[in-house]
Amino acid sequence: MAKDKILKMTKKRAFIIGVTGQDGSYMSKFLLEKNYSVFGFTRSLKKNNLKNLKILGVKKKINIKKYKDDNLKVILENIIKYKPREIYFFSGQSSVNLSFKNPLETYESNISILFEILELLRIKKLNKIKVFNSSSTDCFGKSKNLYNHEKNTFSPISPYGRAKSFSFWLVKFYRENYEIHSKNGILSNHESPLRPSSFVLKRIINFAKNHKNNSLNLGNINVYRDWGWAPEFSEAIYKINNNKIPDDYVVGTGKITSLKYIIRKILKLKKIDKKFIKTNTLKSLRPADIKKIGTNPKKIYENLNWKSKINIDQIIKKMLLNELH
Repeated sequence: MAKDKILKMTKKRAFIIGVTGQDGSYMSKFLLEKNYSVFGFTRSLKKNNLKNLKILGVKKKINIKKYKDDNLKVILENIIKYKPREIYFFSGQSSVNLSFKNPLETYESNISILFEILELLRIKKLNKIKVFNSSSTDCFGKSKNLYNHEKNTFSPISPYGRAKSFSFWLVKFYRENYEIHSKNGILSNHESPLRPSSFVLKRIINFAKNHKNNSLNLGNINVYRDWGWAPEFSEAIYKINNNKIPDDYVVGTGKITSLKYIIRKILKLKKIDKKFIKTNTLKSLRPADIKKIGTNPKKIYENLNWKSKINIDQIIKKMLLNELH
């Protein structure tokens, strides 16, 4: 069936900015299962960039469009033309490590497009379009609170955390001053086989699965994070964006685990000697790192009835087995 006919039959349309990443890909599948017509926007149409969509079997089911950071015309014109019911913003440089090396790109990619979209909605009075922004617990940074909730103060220590903090306040400002239906999800670490190999847990998993007496260089492993399962987060994101009262929510498991524990668990399961793990290597250390950070997801459970069900041990096994759901 032609895509134009599909659009006419489907009342609900969703735009996903940054559709090819882990979250964008899972969100595409989630929305398709709810009979949405999904428009996915990406910077590249190269085969390797679209691999996550292909893995999930959704590549041919969505309308994929290419945009450029310095020319957002295709995104803005399509918003005016199709007036989507929902917009999900996952675009932007998302690696904390890379943000120290490329702070300008990190700021621009996480803020500029989002700013343009919110401003378009304000000018065109498209207040009914629901906008979700993917924020991060890195915003809390050096917070004195171990388990952070929505009212805790932001104290980011990385360019990534600062960029996400700016985008958070931008979304909140447009909601409160222009009545735009925009909201933030302050997401904890969430993993899946679709994670890029630059992220630490995926690096460790890849090493364990392909180990041939080689070593893995890591930085500080005495850090604690709230590790969640990415496919579960799609439902949380959907509920946040579709709640009648726009608001911001922390999304996480409510538990923290050390990276050291995760490494030991993976090595034990794969029967690999710990001597092959090199820690505190100079190239792998960050200029600044959050030692412990967790979430208090009480609000999203009480208001939206969402709760994480997959624990870190299950996540590790799923990733080793390359389970997508």
